[in-house]
Amino acid sequence: MKKLISVFLILLFFLSLQGCYKNTENNFSKSQKITLKMWHIWAQRSQDNNSIIIGDIINQWNKNNPNVQIEVESVENEKYKTKLKTAFATNELPDIFYSWGGNFSKPLIDSGKVLAINEYLDNSVMDELNEGMLSNVTYYDKIYGLPLTFSVGTFYINTQLFEEANIKIPDNYDEFLDVVKAFRQKGITPLLVGEQDKWTGTLYYDILALRDGGIEGCKSALSGNDKSNIYLNAANRLKELIDIEAFDESNIRAMRDESEVFFKQGKVAMYFTGNWLTGEIQAETSLIKDKIMVKTFPIMTDGKGNNNEFLGGAVDYLMVSTNSPYKDEAVQAIKFICKNLSKNYYEFGSGLPAWKYDYDETNVNKLSKELRKMTENGKYLLYWDIYLGEEKGNKHKELVYKLFQKKISSEEFAEEMKKLEE
Repeated sequence: MKKLISVFLILLFFLSLQGCYKNTENNFSKSQKITLKMWHIWAQRSQDNNSIIIGDIINQWNKNNPNVQIEVESVENEKYKTKLKTAFATNELPDIFYSWGGNFSKPLIDSGKVLAINEYLDNSVMDELNEGMLSNVTYYDKIYGLPLTFSVGTFYINTQLFEEANIKIPDNYDEFLDVVKAFRQKGITPLLVGEQDKWTGTLYYDILALRDGGIEGCKSALSGNDKSNIYLNAANRLKELIDIEAFDESNIRAMRDESEVFFKQGKVAMYFTGNWLTGEIQAETSLIKDKIMVKTFPIMTDGKGNNNEFLGGAVDYLMVSTNSPYKDEAVQAIKFICKNLSKNYYEFGSGLPAWKYDYDETNVNKLSKELRKMTENGKYLLYWDIYLGEEKGNKHKELVYKLFQKKISSEEFAEEMKKLEE
């Protein structure tokens, strides 16, 4: 009997020790310092305002949370896609990473390596977001990221060049073609594109398709049902712009950053790109400050598109790896970063707010405010390279590039696009 009591006491002793160790471990995990590794696309350059803004926000997080530090690595847009793809293949994702929504991220979600964050969010988060901001990052009824900002394809007009050339700003597509020809005759570059980055040219193609077929027509075509010949019509319109020399040959051969300098110097009349440029345009050091207006891309009288349809939407997200040992901390960090970046990017002029903005707008970039008003009733179609996903999106970019290089006919382009859904 005494032997049984001794064994029982020994078991109790070891069980109590195990409990002590467990409690000690839990207490230590709450007080230990951890590092969250984060990747994003805003290259850390001193002259890059977007990089400065996100850097300041992360520094603020690190200051507020001395035990949970964020360590950043950033890579430029296209190189980042390769880096991200490699990390998924080798299972080397950081705790937090940037990704695009829609079909671009779907294969990543299907891999099981991205954390569904529903259970880590309280109801207040949903109340803080603008309507529809999670639609491009919700898969199988689960949320896999939080939005950073809201992107809109934006048509920039250099009003000073129009005034000096005595040319009327176009209100429809026919007038737009006349304007292109008028500026070319005066020796002024009508439109800008840095096509060596390839996605820059797709913006022109995609907006031409949107104006021709409208959102529903484009979605139908992208789903393999191009009954209205949207692919062909948009290719013909882009080919016409190329043939009448809407773009300089030099900036067709240049990267976006190289060619964009000419617009920033006030040497190009019009530019269709994203609203991420408005901050640089209105910066105090900008040569074109207060000389640029934003406008909806011209409507086609024979097209199905309208002024309330835009390229873009919520496409920029932060996600968390399922392999992160600090999931709760990582989700709290992306909420802090996303909400603050949404506000600061809107104020500076790098994007429209994805989160509800209820602050004094005195310091908001005037072009951002104009865009917000212009798009308040807008409907959106994702940029096609994001809508299609990486593989098909890359094929789309290559085909548009061939149009710019005059190495493919409009008919060949349309046939190749149709093959994407076969």
